[in-house]
Amino acid sequence: MSTGKKVLAFDAGGGSTRVLKIVFDGSRISIETIARYGNGPINAGKSLYWDILGIWRDLKEGLRKAFISDKDIASLGIDTWGNDFVLLDKKGYMIENPYCYRDSRTTGLVEEVNRKIGSMELYSRNGIQHVRMNTMYQLYHLAKDRPYIFEVSDKLLFIPDLLAYYLTGEKYNEYTLASISQLYSYEKNGWDYELMDMLGIPGKLFSPIVMPGTVIGNITRTLCDETGILPVRLTAVGAHDTASAVAAIPTTEKHPLYISSGTWSLVGTETDRPVISEEAYKFNCANEGGVNGKIRLLKNVMGLWILQEIQRRLALKGMEYTFAELTDLAASAEPFAAVIDPDDELFYEPNDMSESVRSYCIRTGQKPPEDTGSIVRTVLESLAFKYRYVIEGLERITGCRYDSIHIVGGGSQNRLLNTFIANCCVRDVYAGPSEATALGNGLVQLISLGEISDYNQARSIINRSFPPEITQPSDTGRWNDEYRKFLSITGLK
Repeated sequence: MSTGKKVLAFDAGGGSTRVLKIVFDGSRISIETIARYGNGPINAGKSLYWDILGIWRDLKEGLRKAFISDKDIASLGIDTWGNDFVLLDKKGYMIENPYCYRDSRTTGLVEEVNRKIGSMELYSRNGIQHVRMNTMYQLYHLAKDRPYIFEVSDKLLFIPDLLAYYLTGEKYNEYTLASISQLYSYEKNGWDYELMDMLGIPGKLFSPIVMPGTVIGNITRTLCDETGILPVRLTAVGAHDTASAVAAIPTTEKHPLYISSGTWSLVGTETDRPVISEEAYKFNCANEGGVNGKIRLLKNVMGLWILQEIQRRLALKGMEYTFAELTDLAASAEPFAAVIDPDDELFYEPNDMSESVRSYCIRTGQKPPEDTGSIVRTVLESLAFKYRYVIEGLERITGCRYDSIHIVGGGSQNRLLNTFIANCCVRDVYAGPSEATALGNGLVQLISLGEISDYNQARSIINRSFPPEITQPSDTGRWNDEYRKFLSITGLK
């Protein structure tokens, strides 16, 4: 085994895109941010889009910076958020800018598709959570409202697939992204073309599915000449950012319980095979493909998106707060003043979240919080309550008892939220690493390169390199009482 192997991870999230260098010395891993750029959905006319050309520009610039400082790079991997895509015509030209999954055009389509196919029938085909962000609903909207787009469309590429195509000229669909699209069948071990036919979605759009760890090819000579970068190999990783984050959980537990905490909170565990049961269907769990041959059985919770929108709206009014400052305000606010269901439709699309929190409280007969600290505390406490609700549901579905919670991703740095989670869920919380997504991206590359033998070894290396911060529960009696109130007010069962 060689030492000092270096790989690059391009990690694109809802708030930023980054190029990071991951170095493995044979025992430990280190990580360095090479470049960071802003990102976010953009309103234009009636729609909400992603600036895909800006993302492509930033990827090229970030790679240029990486190779200026270090030419000894073995591989590159790309991960982003899931479900969104670009359509290409027969000559490989992009037909239109990609929509953001939060765009309003999919409102009501979950219910419409359920009436058309049957919700349990749909779930039995793919085991995916019925949420309007899914690729299937976005394509169904096109089939209904703009079918002429399909007449000139040749291929669908998810966002990482598109960036890989621009880098290498290769067209494919990566497995972890395919698995969350709601158009992948575990039974068929591939695309569900019959379901596509039912919804008027052309099967010709979809490419061969490649697994994490597959070597795609090298960056083209033309792009290298343009940018000054080197023709490094591109390796398919867990292109869905949550799949990469889960790969870097610092534990060798067989079925770890985790929260991948960021713009979204993905609360889940790993199973050996899909759990497509009536109970999983009723709880609306997702069975998503993992990088390690496992299934990520999870449920989406709105996550820190609400706080990000609060921060953004305050900035528009000239009040600039860091997340740490908002958390400090919450720590000083009165506890348990009000609750929200973070997954209420009110909080899905970009809006004035402070007003949305107040509106929810008024609608549910609560006194609405007035100041920023109280609003933020309401959101954080409600997230902890919702996490417990999901964890208890997962325990019913799997028949397992989870004694600890692993929190990875940027949200793992919020110690107040970690304390709330430990107290509410009555479990030890192991927080970190905060850069789990980029690290998981790098782990897949290192395994593909033969530097790490398997994912058990990879997770042991992460634990050694980034020891988690442990928070133990306290004041659990009060939190138990307030949790029962949360269930009553929100109507959750």
